[in-house]
Amino acid sequence: MTGSGTGPAHLEISELAVSFGGVRAVDGVSLELSPGEVVALVGPNGSGKTTLLDAISGLVTPSAGRVVLDGEGLDDMLPEERAAMGLVRSFQDARLFPELTVEDTLLLSEDGRNSSDVVSITFQLPWARRSERVKRADVDAVIGSFRLGAFRHRRIGQLSTGTRRVVDLASIVLASPRLLLLDEPTAGIAQREAEAFVPLLRRLQHMTGCTVLLVEHDVPLAFELCDRAVVMQTGTIVSAGPPEVVRRDPLALEAYLGASEDVLRATGPLAPAQPAGGLAGP
Repeated sequence: MTGSGTGPAHLEISELAVSFGGVRAVDGVSLELSPGEVVALVGPNGSGKTTLLDAISGLVTPSAGRVVLDGEGLDDMLPEERAAMGLVRSFQDARLFPELTVEDTLLLSEDGRNSSDVVSITFQLPWARRSERVKRADVDAVIGSFRLGAFRHRRIGQLSTGTRRVVDLASIVLASPRLLLLDEPTAGIAQREAEAFVPLLRRLQHMTGCTVLLVEHDVPLAFELCDRAVVMQTGTIVSAGPPEVVRRDPLALEAYLGASEDVLRATGPLAPAQPAGGLAGP
């Protein structure tokens, strides 16, 4: 491994396939994300979106294809080795410890990135004290940025689903991601709360500058946030390109967007459908 690198990451996925028994959950997917780009991955349940994130992060092993981060193949790397390169994966259920306070949760996230050894902390060695002050300053800053001050001393288990997800986003900032795989950040929360996530997600991307691959069931929200939209169906990509192009693509409409005319209208005004031009490039 060549090291963690700096700045937003460049991701290349080539002919990736993932099979479970006789089912091919991801079937020959090729996709490239430029540094700093936000790409939204949408599609019906079972289309392979989350499995694709799992394969990129190393949680499942592809049966074919390659995942390359900044020119380095990730095939033989464990999830923790990928994390050391700046690859951060979020989950739909915001996996936080319910008994910890918001402050302790964020300190724990910061500890994972910049830990001090137990002996140094116990004997309060000068460099360890400085390190702890920096950690607390970083946590204070992210609590302020995400307006979590009123919840600082609340336990995670006492928070609403929406607030837990905000804490999860704050912890992601502290992880300093270079590539962020963001899985359904608004799943299970009310529409009013979901709308409030647009500025929060923009703030996250602005603060980290990272490359983002976003899986999101809320199509209008995903299209508002992304530079490029990718539509999956039965493990394959059927449409990709700028949101204003994808929402008019007949292949995308048939695969997912056309399932609800209300959802489609919410993504913006429609123009007459043009003949499908095949898969758009990055």
